[in-house]
Amino acid sequence: MSPGPALVAALLAAAPGPSALEALSEQLRAQVVAAHPEPPVAVAVEASSAALAETTAALVATRLGESGLPAVVIGSGEDAAARARSAGARSLVRLRLQVAAEVLGAGELRSVWRNFWAGRAAPETGPTRVLSAAVPVDRATQLLAAGPGQGAGLVLDPAPLARLPVRTAALATGDLDGDGRPEVAVLAGGEVSVLDGAGSLLARHSLLDLPPAATPAREPFGTLCIGEGRLVVAWARADGSLALRLQGGQLVRGTGGGAPTLGCGASAEPASFAPGAARLVLARGPEREPLWGGDARAGHRLLLLPDGTARWFQPGSEVRVLRDVGAGAALVSWRGEMRVAASSAAAAPAEDRLRLVGPGPEEPSVAVPGRILQVCGGAPGPGPALVLGLWTADGGSELRVVRGPP
Repeated sequence: MSPGPALVAALLAAAPGPSALEALSEQLRAQVVAAHPEPPVAVAVEASSAALAETTAALVATRLGESGLPAVVIGSGEDAAARARSAGARSLVRLRLQVAAEVLGAGELRSVWRNFWAGRAAPETGPTRVLSAAVPVDRATQLLAAGPGQGAGLVLDPAPLARLPVRTAALATGDLDGDGRPEVAVLAGGEVSVLDGAGSLLARHSLLDLPPAATPAREPFGTLCIGEGRLVVAWARADGSLALRLQGGQLVRGTGGGAPTLGCGASAEPASFAPGAARLVLARGPEREPLWGGDARAGHRLLLLPDGTARWFQPGSEVRVLRDVGAGAALVSWRGEMRVAASSAAAAPAEDRLRLVGPGPEEPSVAVPGRILQVCGGAPGPGPALVLGLWTADGGSELRVVRGPP
């Protein structure tokens, strides 16, 4: 049995330092008190989950009560005013919450008292006061916003891991320096960069000295693989590839390299870049059409097709066709189970959606601002996590992290 909203509010209030919802509730309390509404006050909140709505409403009502305004929590909806009157309230606070990088609360304060001497219409009296507040989001609010099924839920870190002025072409994670912690490698703008778990730059290496491809891709495109302390880079605007090692704060060119691959490690499949396009062509097998990309690991293969579908080959089972899958998709091990982390197939969304496709019907998802072009498992930090390469509207990119609960 889950705790009620009053208990959740009490737990948040007892936490060290003000939570995001506490800070938001304090801003709203101050605005309501300054308007001198007639008590009692009813509080109704709409949000992405019932838990978030109930917790916020309980916090706001508690703060109003502490300020000398008796308050009661009611459900949201078009009939909120009628339910407020039924609860004996004379004023109504109606709020709608949105959770992204900030927690946004907006709504109104108005009287719900009716002057029945005014005739059959019985108009509600008093002016309407606009309410608006915003605070930085925190982890507790994100988990509340995720709603039920949070054991498999997805939460977007509030701040980007890194911002880049150019488009990302490829992404990889893995331990390059032998310290047991993963680094993040990103190919963008003719160079490959390695970042630590906090997004700080450790090293970069230019690819502009490589011989150009005979027919270079028009869009940023490539593959990156980290394994055995090496970073293997293939860029669709250059001929050939190279292997790099992180030594003494520099990416040092080593031996080896090879062709671009579908996936990394022992399961990787050799491929080549389609001339002039951001596409991969497999070097062997029956699938010879150009691919957006894909992945291969531990008996699983994922092929991303330009028509917005994907083929997921699983051990001992038939091929599963996934629909509405964009170029940003990969096979990921999520709590010991192989899944497909997939973006949508929308061409230029202002907001994309990442979802986790598994063997069951549940597909937890999270909204992400921008267009997801790369997805990579093994992100730094607690819990299962993914790093996303996002193209933004200003022509640049962001690296964002999506996590599951630890």
